[in-house]
Amino acid sequence: MKKYLVAIIFFCTMQIFAQDVHLSQFYTAQQNLNPALAGFYNGEYRIAGNYRSQWREIGDPITTAVIAFDKKFHFYSDEIDGGIIVVKDQFSGFNQNTNKIFLTGSYKKLWKYNEIRAGIQAGIVLKSTDLKTQTFPNQWVYETGIFDQNLSNGENDISQSQNFIDVNFGVAWSKTFTKFKPTLGLSLFHVNRPKDTYFNTPTERLRMRQVVHGEAVIDLNGPVSIEPKLLYMWTTKAQDALIGSNVKYHFKDSKVKNVYAGVLYRDGFGRNSDAVIPIVGLTYNRFDVGFSYDVNISTLSDYSARKSTLEFSLIYTAPLFSPKNLSIPCDRY
Repeated sequence: MKKYLVAIIFFCTMQIFAQDVHLSQFYTAQQNLNPALAGFYNGEYRIAGNYRSQWREIGDPITTAVIAFDKKFHFYSDEIDGGIIVVKDQFSGFNQNTNKIFLTGSYKKLWKYNEIRAGIQAGIVLKSTDLKTQTFPNQWVYETGIFDQNLSNGENDISQSQNFIDVNFGVAWSKTFTKFKPTLGLSLFHVNRPKDTYFNTPTERLRMRQVVHGEAVIDLNGPVSIEPKLLYMWTTKAQDALIGSNVKYHFKDSKVKNVYAGVLYRDGFGRNSDAVIPIVGLTYNRFDVGFSYDVNISTLSDYSARKSTLEFSLIYTAPLFSPKNLSIPCDRY
């Protein structure tokens, strides 16, 4: 019974952010973090993928899959960048499925060595659930003390699917110093306040979610760099924060460009601590690979012998095009 109680509590808690993807390696899914970060990389184009499986120990896991593509289009000294992101979020326990497809556009402006970005994202969200796997008050039988799903649920104003248009917006700033490159961003999700409900006569609209994020690359003497990271997001009274750092070791003249390890800590103001997240990864040629493992340290961990969430990220960044032959025209005399 304890594990099912944990599942119910955890599912209800996750509903706060159910409309959005919840990633520990948030910095690897940049279009999901901030629309302004489309095109924020060194290369011609980028393909990124993320997969997350959490709380498999309680039976039916919550899984998240993300795949994104973005490309740069140079406009004089500035950039106009475009991308697409596809998200699938699934909770098998209630057959709850959320699918998203977004198009992203961003603009980069260089001003006095500052890189300023702004982006907008729009797409469609498709959600579905299976009411047959759920129970309702009308199905409770007092004589037996259990729910009878053969009885009518009494819900005549509810649907098993819904869809809506969603719009997100973001801005970001970065600047390269000698051995220090900071990046700061602010993004706003659900700026159009869509109706997100399975009821046929909705009255509530989806609340806007605000995200503040930052990271930096600090080059130390030698082949080592430190990359601190910060994420804070909130909507109404729900808050979530991630803070930590990766330490990266760089190689010269090797297909393995670097290896890194780090740790993040997830918490929320006004509630108990959530998780400690070890991270390891490497860059091989043009591929960046990352693994993380959430170790639950909240009070929910008292009811589970194994407290884990596994997450995987893979990013391919194509090199910038360079012509094989270069010819310089000259005047004839």
